[in-house]
Amino acid sequence: MRFYPTIAGAVVLATTGIANADTAVIGAVRDVHRGGYGGMIEYHWTETLAAKPNWSAGWAIAAHSEADNDRWVGFGVSGEYAITDNMFLEASFMPGYYSEGATDLGGNLHFRTTVGIGYSLSDAYAVSMAVSHWSNGSIEAWNPGTDMVMLRLRRRY
Repeated sequence: MRFYPTIAGAVVLATTGIANADTAVIGAVRDVHRGGYGGMIEYHWTETLAAKPNWSAGWAIAAHSEADNDRWVGFGVSGEYAITDNMFLEASFMPGYYSEGATDLGGNLHFRTTVGIGYSLSDAYAVSMAVSHWSNGSIEAWNPGTDMVMLRLRRRY
């Protein structure tokens, strides 16, 4: 399946040091409406926009690939809020380019919003469960949108 290179790249990002990077994220994705599955990778420059005791915000880039050849890549902002020492909320907003495989979502410009809750396993690793919504924001006549559930592994550097 064609999404394996995405997963392989994500494993490399999550297990090796990346110069000047704060956080690498890999994940398994399930499309709630269409039953598709795939993988995602993200790269976060944590605290580049804000750094406070319980929350931070920064720039992020992400790529997503599904088994039915749907692809998306985007850039935007991400944030994190510490609920406790180990629990956190995460959120992001990214406009991006959507390449249609088997699913017509109406055009190529799509916005991804993500919210999730996570647990820090150590200073370096955390897991989270997140939901995402993709939409073209009704800039196209056809805008079915889609929702995803993601199981994510984060590696902080």
